[in-house]
Amino acid sequence: MITEYFLNNCFTLIFCKSNTIKVNKAMFRDIIEIIEFYRQKESLDIPVTVQNKVDCLVKVCEMKLKDATNAGIVDALCCTEKYLPLSDFLRTKLEGETNDLLISDSVNQVRTRKRLVSMFSNFDKLNSFVDIIKNASFDSMDDAVSKYEDVVKQLYTNMMEDNRSIAIESSSSLDLVKDDYSSVVDLIKKKYERKNTTPTGFPIFDSDILTSGGFEPSRLYVFGGGSGAGKSTLLDNFLINAATNVSLNLERNKHKVYIYITLENTIEESLLRVYQSLVEKQLAQVLTDIIAKGIDIKAYFKSLLDANNSTVVMKYFPPSSISPLDIMMVVDDTISEYGKDSIKGLYIDYLDLLTSGSEFDQYRLELGHITLSLKTIAVHYNIPLITLTQLGRAAYRIQNSGSLNLDQVSESIKKVEHADFVGLLALDEVDPTIVHFKQAKNRSGRTNVSLDFKVDFSFFKFLAGSKVSNIKNPNVTTDQSWDFAGLNTY
Repeated sequence: MITEYFLNNCFTLIFCKSNTIKVNKAMFRDIIEIIEFYRQKESLDIPVTVQNKVDCLVKVCEMKLKDATNAGIVDALCCTEKYLPLSDFLRTKLEGETNDLLISDSVNQVRTRKRLVSMFSNFDKLNSFVDIIKNASFDSMDDAVSKYEDVVKQLYTNMMEDNRSIAIESSSSLDLVKDDYSSVVDLIKKKYERKNTTPTGFPIFDSDILTSGGFEPSRLYVFGGGSGAGKSTLLDNFLINAATNVSLNLERNKHKVYIYITLENTIEESLLRVYQSLVEKQLAQVLTDIIAKGIDIKAYFKSLLDANNSTVVMKYFPPSSISPLDIMMVVDDTISEYGKDSIKGLYIDYLDLLTSGSEFDQYRLELGHITLSLKTIAVHYNIPLITLTQLGRAAYRIQNSGSLNLDQVSESIKKVEHADFVGLLALDEVDPTIVHFKQAKNRSGRTNVSLDFKVDFSFFKFLAGSKVSNIKNPNVTTDQSWDFAGLNTY
């Protein structure tokens, strides 16, 4: 509802003389967008008593967007018959004194209404759906459920975009001489302070590559590899190392929650793999322990997790059944139970098996959209998001770590562009106990680092990694069927 109180505050904001609170053109555009939203909704119409003031406010904002001065605006409007009744009001706003508290409150009012408008951009569809349910006029229950899912997903999309816009707005400007640094310094501490990172459990990653001690909040980490290269195993190792290794825990008094979402391995397969890596036993031995000997694996996990004051939440979904919006719902559910500050990492196996929830003409465009959405989730919840992706056929002909390159990432180069970190994996052609690794992109830490990992896939564990020469094998060529140059153009 557009109230006269809100309108008056908008005028105060436009004509304010504050030296500490800046009002830019984005604020004028937001005010116009808010008013247009209410003008278009019959059930949320603007009262006749304030209609003239609404029209005047839109005109003032339009003139401010054209860089008109405050005095010039008032003079121009007071000469018209339409706005003559508002002349005294406009001159009072122009000449009046305001305090920063009032201006700050006015800014918050505009931002709150702007968020509401952004999140309910699909208001018509929502309203239509409610009418359909009230009147029981849907064709079938399946049709009603489908419409409901579409409406809810759009609401979540709107919320994600709005939060991303707020993040951009809040961090887009800093005057290095005039502005207060305290809020920016707080963000730096929250993002980069070692106690806020999520360790991988591998010293060569935490110290030599990531340098900050692990995965940093709000960053998207993508590990790519061909089938059998150990992508899922490495992700499982990252997860369980962080959740169970007390020596890596810098905040033992704080409860930590790690969310693991898999579209690759079912929940029982994932549980067995994690258990095998911890006890270092092959599947036959583990099954004997569980089935024949009756070992209580819940008690085993609980003791490890309790010692580290942590929890792992595992979710399995069939391939191509969920989108980033569904992942947000999972995170929100976890937050409602454990609290937002407790989430320390989100692990997803894997990116290529997600769906965007929207229609795209080309698969590579959809993958780019999915990757960007995952990055948005990481920023929105201020957590590290670690996921996996597929490499092209060239990854199956790798003979050393130096031969791994970003152009081997399959389908969409946008997966690389939107990620903060890209690591590449390939199983050695001859020795199945060696996985080659190359750090190909890193926005916070070292890059172009090559490693060889000793692995034992009989119990799903990366044992140790060591740096190796970064010289490319001249006999290995990139898969020519994968048009990297073409992807760069989109």
